Amino acid sequence: MIKTSIEKLSREIGFDIGNSDDISQANLLNGLCEALSNSMPNKPDLDMQICYIVDKLSDKSMDVILKLGEFIKSKRD
Repeated sequence: MIKTSIEKLSREIGFDIGNSDDISQANLLNGLCEALSNSMPNKPDLDMQICYIVDKLSDKSMDVILKLGEFIKSKRD
């Protein structure tokens, strides 16, 4: 499989956005999450892809994502 330049630089792009402002960070997450949702409308397919993603996350990433989830839950309540 041939990887695009964006795929090769995805971690570095994410790291740079992580050091950016809240708007850029939200835009990155919105783009990723909306694309995942749109490309996999079947819940089992999306669940499987999320499982693959989680398998490759670092501990720090999982900690931040869990914290994001907590804030999302409190915002929706």
